[in-house]
Formats: sequence, structure tokens, C-alpha cells
Amino acid sequence: MKIVKKIILGTVSTILGLVLIFNLYNIFCLKVLHQDLPSIGGYALLEVISGSMEPTIKIGDLIVIDKNSQDYAQGDIVTFTDVNGSFVTHRIKKVQKEKMITQGDANNTADEAMPLSSIVGKYVFKLSGLGKIISALKSPLVSIMILAIGILICFLVSTDKNGDLIPDEDTKEFKKYLKKKAKEERQQKNKMQEFWAKLKTKLGLNKNKPKRVRRKVKRKKRPNKGAKKKKKKNKKK
Repeated sequence: MKIVKKIILGTVSTILGLVLIFNLYNIFCLKVLHQDLPSIGGYALLEVISGSMEPTIKIGDLIVIDKNSQDYAQGDIVTFTDVNGSFVTHRIKKVQKEKMITQGDANNTADEAMPLSSIVGKYVFKLSGLGKIISALKSPLVSIMILAIGILICFLVSTDKNGDLIPDEDTKEFKKYLKKKAKEERQQKNKMQEFWAKLKTKLGLNKNKPKRVRRKVKRKKRPNKGAKKKKKKNKKK
């Protein structure tokens, strides 16, 4: 059971860390570096939102493109920016000097000629169905919900029925060491007390000394002066 809890805790922590890093990196690239398409090591991720490249690439797939590639030929799948500034991923049908003609595999007509400089990157591979997940992770609300659920799972896994944190092996070993140390100190203290008791016995310091008896001395009550004066006055009368 402990191993299962550790696996769950490690998995959830890893996912939360990756989601947090992914979102922070996207925000940094968009807001600070002003990049429309964030990339890592020259590779970028894109979600497919149209079926123009089916069945090769389907809606909801996540494609990986190489932004460092400079060699393009007929038949390559590339991502480029169209006249409206949107990202389009189609197959190259013809290359003419500094221009290219592209067409989607599911389209009946070719696209208008675009300059090669409009190419953003070359298609490398796809991850089926992951595009929707990545798109959802970019939403702040979804990220907050995932973070909250992950923290809750970590708390439930790392606590017992009473809500106390379950100590790990290092903590348990440290507590055992402290108990052992306290026990040794008590034993040492008892030994010292026994030693001093024996030493006092040998030196005769433990002999009972006679107690002094205090006697109470009865004191005579002094007559009240005021009463004497009253008596004298009465006699005079």
C-alpha cells in the first residue's frame, strides 16, 4: 500500500510540475519574447483544428514541427502563415524558385502560391488526440482546477485517517534514533544516581541524623492594662 501511495504521489507531482512549467513557458514566450509559436530546442507544438489534411492528420491531433529545418521539397508537409496570419499545415505540391504551392490532402483545390519565407516549420510527427488536451491546459481555469485537484490528491495520499502526515522512512529512522538516545540518557542518569548512592553509603553520608525536638514553652498571659485601670476606678467609687 505504501508503494502504491508513493507511485500515485510521484505521478501526480510530476504531472502538476509539467503543467506548471508548460504554462509558465508559454506565458514567457508570448508576453516577454513576443513569439507567436513557442518552441523548445527548435521544436514547436500545434493543435490541428481542421480536417484539411485527413486522413494523414486528423482534427484534435497534436503535431510537432521543426522550426530549424531549411530544406523543403515536393511532398513535404509544412506549417506556414497564410495571408491572414493564421498557421496552416498543408503538403507542398510544387516549389517554384522562392515560392511554393500547397494543398491539403482532403482538399480538391490547391492553395494560392506563398513565399518560402512564410514557412514556420516542417512537420515531424503527430500525437493522436493530444491536441485538445494541450489546448485545454493553456486555459487558466483548467490549470487552476488541475492544480487544486492535484494538491487534494497529494494531501489525501500523504495523510492518515486522522489527517496527520504519514512520516517517510527517514523521519521514522530519525524518531527511532531520538527514542534510543533518550533511553540511553535515562539509563546513564540512573547509573550515576546508583553510583552516588553507593558512594554516600560507603562514606557514611546516608546515616540518619538525630532530629532536634522543639519544646513548646508556655508563656504567661499578660494582664490587660485597660482592665486593671477599670478595676481601680471601680474601687475608688
